[in-house]
Amino acid sequence: MKRILFIASSITLTILLAFDIILLCCVVPMEEVQQTTGGVVLDPNATDERPNEGQGALPGVTVSGFSALTIMSELDTIAIDLYNPIENNGLYIMTFEFRLPDESEQGYEVLFKTGYVAPGKHIYQVTLAHGLAAGEYTGQLLVQPYRMSDLTPTNNVSAVVKLTVK
Repeated sequence: MKRILFIASSITLTILLAFDIILLCCVVPMEEVQQTTGGVVLDPNATDERPNEGQGALPGVTVSGFSALTIMSELDTIAIDLYNPIENNGLYIMTFEFRLPDESEQGYEVLFKTGYVAPGKHIYQVTLAHGLAAGEYTGQLLVQPYRMSDLTPTNNVSAVVKLTVK
């Protein structure tokens, strides 16, 4: 009986060791795996790291509680901090969209829109649809949460933002 128990234990240990070796050899490094949540592709630009941390303010933009934004004229890429709070973990992913009234004032133009941003992640840079001439604009920042379980949109948050282009 001891001999059968010893052989069974040896076989089990060998199988577990072989499984571990296969995992170590065949697992794709995390950097190569595209982040997904429930099969949804998340915005690859979202991160928890702050660029230029400790080097002062980022050039070209100032954000104060999403009520004001200052950018340089004719730039089509700006630095900004858009954040999906970690408290939304397991509940919501978000998109951020910045709108300006179009020339007819009847509709709006989307200046930028992010992909899905996971909880606890930031977007620190966005590409504008086009650069803007110097002046002051009144825009709208639309934050749209989606339920992670089925991607249905929930109540959004819209804030009026004074956009100054220098």
